[in-house]
This record gives sequence, C-alpha cells and structure tokens, in this order.
Amino acid sequence: MLDIEHQEKGNVTVVYFFGKIETKTSPEVQKYLDRLIDQGINNIVMSFEELDFISSTGLRVILGTGKKLMGNNGKLTMCNANITVKDVLRMSGFDKMFGVFETEEEALQSY
Repeated sequence: MLDIEHQEKGNVTVVYFFGKIETKTSPEVQKYLDRLIDQGINNIVMSFEELDFISSTGLRVILGTGKKLMGNNGKLTMCNANITVKDVLRMSGFDKMFGVFETEEEALQSY
C-alpha cells in the first residue's frame, strides 16, 4: 500500500510517500508525478521519510520523472530516506544524478 501527498513550498513541490513503491504501486506514483508535471511543476523534492521500500520499478519511475524535469529546465532531489532506501539510491547512482539530502530543508536550499 502507498499514500502520496504534496505541498507547495515556494517554487518547489515536496512530494511525500507513505508505504512502499513497488511493482503494484509504481503506476500510481507515475500518474501522480506526471499530473504534477503536466500542471507546470518543474522542481520536485521527494521526501522518503515514511517510505519503507523502493523496488527497481520505483527507481525507473524516479529516473523517468527526473529526466522529464531536467527536460523542462527543472530539478529533482530526494530527502529523508531511511538507511535501506538511501543505500538503494546510492547504489543506483541517484545521489550523483539528482541529489539525496538528509533533510527536507537541505533539499529545498539546493534550489
């Protein structure tokens, strides 16, 4: 199960994930993020504080979203990942591509 919420914080939208991003929930994540981008949002921080797990399918969604944002002269960052999720992001190279921060405040300051 997965819940998703977002908040506007200046020129950045923070998206909060609660649960797991896996094969079953990845399409829901994709639709949610695509809808934000279609609304003209170009800067997104993904907050993983309440994310328990992310699969390779979820990583593909994040990668695709990051590429779309960069194509729109926008930016994607991530924050608040637990050690397991942080390790997955690091091993996938996402920390180099997008930026993975310890706190939401640090992520927001990077814009």
